[in-house]
Amino acid sequence: MSDIHDGAVNMVLVKDLSRLGRNYLETGKLIEDVFPELGVRFVALGDDVDTNRENLDLDLMLPMKNIFNQYYPADCSRKTRQALKTKAARGEFIGSQAPYGYKKSKADKHVLEIDENTAPTVRWIFESAAYQGYGFNKIARVLSEKQVLTPTAYTAKCKEREFPRNPYDWNLVTIKRMLENTTYLGTLVSGKRRKLSFKSKRITRMPEEKWIVIENNFPALIDERLWDDAHNKLSTRKRESKTGAVNIFAGLLRCDRCGYSLTASNERNVPPYFTCNTYRKKGKETCSAHYLHYEDIYRVVLADIREKISTIRKNEAEFERDIRKKLGAIADSKTAALQDEREKLQTHAKELDRRFDILYEDRLSGLITDIKFKDLSAKIETELEKTNKKLTELGAEIDNQSHTETNVTSFTQLISEISQIDTLDREILNRLIDKIVVSDRQRTNLGFTQNITIYYRFLGYFEVNSVAN
Repeated sequence: MSDIHDGAVNMVLVKDLSRLGRNYLETGKLIEDVFPELGVRFVALGDDVDTNRENLDLDLMLPMKNIFNQYYPADCSRKTRQALKTKAARGEFIGSQAPYGYKKSKADKHVLEIDENTAPTVRWIFESAAYQGYGFNKIARVLSEKQVLTPTAYTAKCKEREFPRNPYDWNLVTIKRMLENTTYLGTLVSGKRRKLSFKSKRITRMPEEKWIVIENNFPALIDERLWDDAHNKLSTRKRESKTGAVNIFAGLLRCDRCGYSLTASNERNVPPYFTCNTYRKKGKETCSAHYLHYEDIYRVVLADIREKISTIRKNEAEFERDIRKKLGAIADSKTAALQDEREKLQTHAKELDRRFDILYEDRLSGLITDIKFKDLSAKIETELEKTNKKLTELGAEIDNQSHTETNVTSFTQLISEISQIDTLDREILNRLIDKIVVSDRQRTNLGFTQNITIYYRFLGYFEVNSVAN
């Protein structure tokens, strides 16, 4: 076009109109306005178009052909988009590159398989966030120090391509995206983004309700427990103090009065302690100090965890039975009775529906009057409403029982995985404990005492521990 405007071109010759352009407005403007104004002849051989021909402006097929030329790629784009959407709805992976930790199956490129070379790195990233308290930067730094290939470098290596940059230069953006990627749960998410149109290269983000989400679509690299632990810990992660000490209780200690965190001391040459963050920021008018020595909380929590481990190892069945009793769990025989009762109620509800259908048919046949129909149908509807209410209550009770059983088993397995411990670290605490609620110190005849309630993962709290100091 620069040459045309500079007068270096006197004719434009193309195979057909689509070679000039597929935007009918721009193509029409070139043929009808720009080229004639600049004295340039335009010829499209396949469509028999020549601007030197007289009465070309009366050729009604010219704009129609331009419109069809635009319609063709638009139609192809629509069909391609629909085909990809159909594949995604069937659970087929349609991405150009498998997420780090996975690889495309050689038998079917739309199926993801676990890549045993990189899957351990993905699990380590989530475990470090969940149980070591590492943030994005720390994880990236450790991977770089260990000289683990970045996802891009690893892909280049697999395809035998050169990677010009530092292949071990992990960054926090990569780590953040991996920790937010639900693919690692075995969930396929498609349709997050799309091109604005076939004419534009602009990518727009689609609303979440339009995403295609299929759970348990392929093997998961991590379970939901690890996913939740990692994200919960990232949301409450604390940095090292000014003294260089790492607070292993970060995000776990809570004030029983205001519900906010207890903050670790930041003073040098002073034994570490915790105080309520609300009190520290806003003063005694809003909350009390909840002063707690680090050594006291450490001693109580360590003793309680060791006691749980010891109890489970002595008699796992008895421990689970006691926990079920404390949580209000019911016997298996009672669960079976509840399920039998639910089946009977479901059968009764179906019978009520059948009776209503018969009653309605009798009304249509004239066997009963409208008044009689309204009276009888009202009684059936009232009984059906009561039955459905009982079904809902029974279902909730059975689900709660099932949930309790699962939690007891999960906690027992979690404790069993940990060997006898002599010291606490951040990983053990985050694996076992949801939160630790601390009361304010109370003066007694023997000095000060303080209540500490440990809420274990899956099961909540068992008992209240007291600290005397």
